[in-house]
Amino acid sequence: MSELRIGMIVPSLNTIAEDDFRAFCPADVAYHVHRIRLRKENGRVTTESLARAYLEATDEASLLADFSPDAIAFNCTGASVAWDPLGDEALARRMTSQLGVPSTNTMVAIKQALRVLRADGLLHVCPFTGESARIERDSLTASGFSVRRTVSLGFDDAKKAALLDPARIADAAREHVDDSTGAVLLSCANVRAFEAAPALERDLGRPVVTSNQAMLWSVLTAAGWTGTIPGAGRLFEG
Repeated sequence: MSELRIGMIVPSLNTIAEDDFRAFCPADVAYHVHRIRLRKENGRVTTESLARAYLEATDEASLLADFSPDAIAFNCTGASVAWDPLGDEALARRMTSQLGVPSTNTMVAIKQALRVLRADGLLHVCPFTGESARIERDSLTASGFSVRRTVSLGFDDAKKAALLDPARIADAAREHVDDSTGAVLLSCANVRAFEAAPALERDLGRPVVTSNQAMLWSVLTAAGWTGTIPGAGRLFEG
């Protein structure tokens, strides 16, 4: 029987986060997933759709709280800051207080991971069009991080972004790294960036953080887990 149990909320269209948790979550930790509706307008997920998911996150998380997990994660990078650049911190506090369960979310996790790795001077690679990339960048800068460059890969459909090969994601980062780059952030919970991170980190000699990597690390930490995960990047090396 697993010693710890964690809960994760993902957008209804996400197909990658569960695969990443299946590949990297420690065997002694059980995870349980709930989906939140991410509504589309004219076939696109808009900022308003992400903000709505943000507002609904606490109520949706209550379904996970029913089984008394050790921690809960709301895993959508854009939605966690769609309401306000510092809304990620407010959401984590609200969920923790109202649910009585330690709670985190993707952007909180990313910022925690960057601080632990002492990573700054960021190359921020976002799969989506400029507005989504801007929202993420605004949140990072509002929390004191220096973003040297934001690269948008131009997708407006998360399901198409999920089809990106990890090597393509890594190549996008390599193309834009320069001497001013202190660390790389590969954002979005619905791209296969976690798989690309360890090798990219070794190649670049710089910290590489991805949404699902940071999310797993943050929710495990919130649940009280300690340990290392081979092949999961510098963040999990202890």
